[in-house]
Amino acid sequence: MGLKPPSMVPLTLAVATDALLKKEFDIVRKTGESHPLWEKHGLKVRAYQHPDIDNWRSNFKGLRFTHPSTGMVIYGAVDDIWIDQNTSKLHIVDYKSTSKHGDPSIDNGGWGDAYKRQMEIYQWIFRKSGFDVSDLGYFLYVNGRKDHDFYNDKLDGIMHFDTTLIPYEGNTDWVESKVIEAVECLKEDVIPTGVEDCDNCRYFYQRAALEP
Repeated sequence: MGLKPPSMVPLTLAVATDALLKKEFDIVRKTGESHPLWEKHGLKVRAYQHPDIDNWRSNFKGLRFTHPSTGMVIYGAVDDIWIDQNTSKLHIVDYKSTSKHGDPSIDNGGWGDAYKRQMEIYQWIFRKSGFDVSDLGYFLYVNGRKDHDFYNDKLDGIMHFDTTLIPYEGNTDWVESKVIEAVECLKEDVIPTGVEDCDNCRYFYQRAALEP
């Protein structure tokens, strides 16, 4: 009847840039050395070393925390963790990739608000798991450029990226109450009312309207 279900945007390029960035910082994670990006921004940090770092960065594993009052397992997979050399606090790092004019931002609404919530949930999970996590997290944005030739003389396709490091002061005060609200919602006998900006809710109501 012409009604298309919600679909996920394919993130294959983002998966590739994430993998390359992880390899990049794993090099200095093994050696304990600094990285030119940190030196450029005057950061006194190092890549955090922990035996479970690979699990924490795996989408199907992540760091898991059992919420005591609800019994629910909350988990998230981070992209990286840096440790402050002065305070020993951990900084959650989230890789993002795009290709647009100008520097990327998380302050213009849209996906930026979701990115901030994502960062704060990661911070909350790690704190609940006993780690000393800083409010300060970082979004490492790589922005694909369109002003370079693509092929070199060997016909190797090369895409150039500008890098933007965005610091963000997270606030996790809201997370606990929202976890409890989500669990209470799941236990309700009545389906909650949908909202207009939810693709799945909108599809649900549009589909129901087509049924006899």
